[in-house]
Amino acid sequence: MLTKYEEKLISINEMMKIIGKKIVKANEVIYDGLKSGDYSKFKEAKDSLASIKDEARIVDQEIVATLALFAPEAKDLKNVISYLKMTNEYVRAASNTKSFLKNFPVKTDGDLRLGAIMTNIVLLQKASLAALKCAVSMLAQEEKDVAQDLCVKANMEESKTDDIYSLIEKDLFVEMLNAKELSQEYFQALALIRKIEKIADRAACMANLQYDSCHSN
Repeated sequence: MLTKYEEKLISINEMMKIIGKKIVKANEVIYDGLKSGDYSKFKEAKDSLASIKDEARIVDQEIVATLALFAPEAKDLKNVISYLKMTNEYVRAASNTKSFLKNFPVKTDGDLRLGAIMTNIVLLQKASLAALKCAVSMLAQEEKDVAQDLCVKANMEESKTDDIYSLIEKDLFVEMLNAKELSQEYFQALALIRKIEKIADRAACMANLQYDSCHSN
């Protein structure tokens, strides 16, 4: 029979899964849209993330209440604190996701030529999405080996986004040189594409937090 503390942890874990799945789903919409060129579902996906900050705050409140009520020690305390840190990563990942969904394709009166780099943008989002899925999947894992594999994969995919983003950055700078009058628009496009890379950063942080807190021993 589970203790009340164990039941509370399970409840918090389930709340975390729900938030994580929402962010994953929104990023799946981005991936599908980038592949197909159909961005019609972007607004709907952005709207689905509107409550993430409030949901994360509710989880934080549950965590603080659990800390106050049960005063967990050592490893248990580290586990609960990791959830508190993860909610912050959730909010940041959701914010970057919403920004991309809101502003892509880039709205401009100029003639941005993004077609040549779309393949790499798709690959960037694919790797970012994979990292995010691994991090969220770890919430359902209790086996150390499985969690470790997911954590390693999340970090590998995040590293991949760094490399792909560097290629995109290089190609966009070339376009800027060829169309100086559109340099501001290209910088805006690059900043927006960077959001995808930042989502992968957050995913790696989530994965590392979970592994370090629950599976380091």
